[in-house]
Amino acid sequence: MSGIFTDTEMNEQYQEDDDFNQQEELLAFDFYLKYSKSKDFSARKSKTFKNSIGEIYKQKFVCHRQGFREEKYYTMEKRKKEPRLETRTGCEARMDVKFVPKTGRWHIFYFFDEHNHDLLDTQFSALLPAHRKMSEADIMQMMNMLKSGISTSQIFGLLASQAGGYEFVGYGPKYMYNEIARQRRQIFGDAARVLKKLEAMRLKDHNYISRSDGISQLDYRLFRDVIAFDAMYKKNKYSCPLVIFSGVNHHNQTIIFAAALIVDETTYTYIWLLHQLMFAMKGKTPTSIITDGAMAIRNAVRDVFPEVRHRLCAWHLIRIATSNVGKPSFTSKFRKIMLGDYEIPVFKRKWVQLIKEFGLEDKPWVINMYKEKHMWATAYIRATRGVPVMQTCIELLERYAAELYTHEIFLFFRPFLSRVGPMRVLNIENNDDCIKYIMCKHGRPDFMWTVDFRQEEMIFMCTCLRMESFGIPCEHIVKVLVDRDICEIPQSLVLDRWTKKVKSTLNDPSGFTRDAVVISRQSALIEFSK
Repeated sequence: MSGIFTDTEMNEQYQEDDDFNQQEELLAFDFYLKYSKSKDFSARKSKTFKNSIGEIYKQKFVCHRQGFREEKYYTMEKRKKEPRLETRTGCEARMDVKFVPKTGRWHIFYFFDEHNHDLLDTQFSALLPAHRKMSEADIMQMMNMLKSGISTSQIFGLLASQAGGYEFVGYGPKYMYNEIARQRRQIFGDAARVLKKLEAMRLKDHNYISRSDGISQLDYRLFRDVIAFDAMYKKNKYSCPLVIFSGVNHHNQTIIFAAALIVDETTYTYIWLLHQLMFAMKGKTPTSIITDGAMAIRNAVRDVFPEVRHRLCAWHLIRIATSNVGKPSFTSKFRKIMLGDYEIPVFKRKWVQLIKEFGLEDKPWVINMYKEKHMWATAYIRATRGVPVMQTCIELLERYAAELYTHEIFLFFRPFLSRVGPMRVLNIENNDDCIKYIMCKHGRPDFMWTVDFRQEEMIFMCTCLRMESFGIPCEHIVKVLVDRDICEIPQSLVLDRWTKKVKSTLNDPSGFTRDAVVISRQSALIEFSK
């Protein structure tokens, strides 16, 4: 056989060698990534070294906490967002690989396995970005079960059972929803197919309605205190108004409880829809419901939820104010009065001043809005609403809050303690069962607040009613905590819905039996073999 090769043959041989080297390099990193997962940390690629012809001959794989954040990110001026949590610790754990031409393989030539930080629990390390992914077998099984009508939350519970527990799954429900969306984007079609499917099912079964999944029911059970009933999506190109019921979870994130496509926007349709919501959520009613104020919705809420507090959406009110008055300066001042944390007499005085300023005394919309002030003005709502937010900047309380509350709620709570500094205690009155703290802000003796403290029950009540309104310990209550050297937020000032533990005590909603798990494992094995 001749030892002479053509240019084409030589290029093909080089390409094959290069592809083989790249595959070996990927295998090396994949090995270190799997090793890091088994040891409860994560890995990433670091420095790459190339020779004179551009070929990679050495690669460093490091712990995900290697190095430090650049100094410029600590000194950014006019920062609008809270800095990301610090994750880099300068960890030196790493594995280096080098290509050895003599063997034609990649070799490990350096390995250091000591970390300068605590390793994560297995249930958390599996959720690090580098480890958070679904296998092809899981994806195939998930898509087949979806075709059979099994809900995503049930599929997640089943996959968790197969893996030996939720901590071993390696991804969460959100990742599954994203993967489902990615798979469906690869299939041609649009919402018309969904409507056609629903219509076909309705013709077969006149009692048919779509049910909410387990995750939505669980969220509603925990966070139904305030729900938004939004019908402002109106009619799309399919001539079907979309209604969404949403709320806020303990991370201050918007969550969807239910959604519906309806044929019209009449009171009868909305009454039917609210009854279906109650049926899907096992009869549990919300504490407050927020709507755009449309008459058909008002009538339906009054009929189905006579005891539920009905409030108007601030965003919609501002839009309506703009369209009815048409003066940006009025809209700005109206918004300030609507959201202002005023006492009721102060609100009334400011409202009269605003209406006189713009000459709107006889305008019907203005007259009607004042009659309904209990549905939109913070001054009237704050003794009845209960949507809590938490923050602090006093060291011991801050540390306690950071451990107790979710990160998002902690960021809300922290600035409130910075307001404690200017507060002055004017007088302390000791009664039989209550201690009264009378205080004002430094330089503003005309504004005074009273905090009632019942020491035996550790109950605090302030005349500003901010705790009752938003679930936030006001600066006046925190001033009492600081003066009495209380270093933990008392339980009476904590709402579980904002804490990290709010979901930890709930049982697994999947409801799968042992037999179902065995059958599913067999199904997974079949799919994997295919």
